[in-house]
Amino acid sequence: MVFSMRLFTSLLSILLLTACTRADDGYGFSIDQVRITPGYQVLVANCDQDLVLSREAIEALENGVPLTVRIELELRDANTLTLLSDSFVRYEIRYMPLLQQYLLAGPGGQAPRSFPRLRHVLAALSELNLDLKTSPLAPGSYEFRARTRLETARLPAPMRLPTRFSGQWQHDSGWSTWPFEINA
Repeated sequence: MVFSMRLFTSLLSILLLTACTRADDGYGFSIDQVRITPGYQVLVANCDQDLVLSREAIEALENGVPLTVRIELELRDANTLTLLSDSFVRYEIRYMPLLQQYLLAGPGGQAPRSFPRLRHVLAALSELNLDLKTSPLAPGSYEFRARTRLETARLPAPMRLPTRFSGQWQHDSGWSTWPFEINA
């Protein structure tokens, strides 16, 4: 009992320390703005976001570990908060040391694009046009929600557990909500 209490206290201390250091390092993901254009059974979301990788994430990338950025989209009825549609897309970033290039692979089997600098890759991800398929939407009030995060579950197996306890790997914008109306 005493050992488990000490273990719990130690883990809690580690989590609190990593949470305190995260804000000071200036990294993380945020979604600044989303513009929504309704179409026929689709919403086109133009997302403006800010992506800054931590020192540890950049070091892993430069040592051959691919990083996956996951963008999650949801459409909800604003009155009942019923989920009407959801989707996600993944972008994979790789560093190719022999070419001294960064590769960005997008969803749907698109050919990877190459960039000379990491900042160019992050700039390409900072403005995205994403489609969310929907059923026909009746006139009314809706909420569009989006979140961007670094997918640590797709890292190599030996890295997964340590990243859970390191604040340097916590890249999550949290859910951002944008209300909009569809008129008759």
